[in-house]
Amino acid sequence: MKSVIGIMLAVIVVGGVAALLLAYKYYRQNKVISILRAEVKNRDQILSSINKSFDKQLLFIHHSVGSLWLDEGGLRAELIKRGFGVHDATYGDKIGEYTDMCDWAEKFANHMNEILKFDYHPDTYYNEAAENNIIMFKSCFPNSQIIEEGIPPGDVGSKTRSLWNYKATMDSLKSIFARYPQKTFIFVTAPPLVPNQTTLDDAKRAKEFSDWVKGPFIENYKSETGLGNFYIFDLFNILSDQSNCLNAEYRINDNDSHPNARGLKKATNEFIAFLQNIG
Repeated sequence: MKSVIGIMLAVIVVGGVAALLLAYKYYRQNKVISILRAEVKNRDQILSSINKSFDKQLLFIHHSVGSLWLDEGGLRAELIKRGFGVHDATYGDKIGEYTDMCDWAEKFANHMNEILKFDYHPDTYYNEAAENNIIMFKSCFPNSQIIEEGIPPGDVGSKTRSLWNYKATMDSLKSIFARYPQKTFIFVTAPPLVPNQTTLDDAKRAKEFSDWVKGPFIENYKSETGLGNFYIFDLFNILSDQSNCLNAEYRINDNDSHPNARGLKKATNEFIAFLQNIG
């Protein structure tokens, strides 16, 4: 009996020690996470202070590829060097949380004030009269899997990734952006997918959409509104190969559609050249 009690006590003691070690491990992890979060916030506050010295304030609404592009691809540094204040809204921000094609019409129609006043992550806004004057927005690579042609004229806000739904979404932005002639809007086409994550037909439709939006669509916007405040940066065609998939030289691996550092730097070089055409 004593041996059984001894074993039970030993198990309790060992279990208690293990629990304490586990609790300490999580305490340490949470402490580290808190420190890192504070450092990120401090960095963003510092960047915000630097940004405010510039006349051109650019907000980029994006997800993971956008974050990699800004930092690993060097886009943020190149923009700052050229006198742009760079602000980016992403996961965890009210205006950055949803960035699929079906989200843009509602976002710009109902949250433009927050978009214009956004300063830095998480959800920090200008507390003075300042506003962003360049709004750049991009859907992430899953949006390049356009699964069907769809039915014209398309359904604005539909979650179905069809060519006609995408066109309807873009058409709905015309009247919204025309109300802000002093602001510049830049739509960045979604990056292409690796072959393992799409089909040739879906990729072909993504190519068709990118060609349409940077060609007939934007020309129609200019002719219908008489404005030159809306631009298209065609990231899809910059990073795609002849099969309309992510170019092999820009892949991390065959199962990841995030562009690698080489692809991101290529995109940065192209974007800096693209900026020369922005009025």
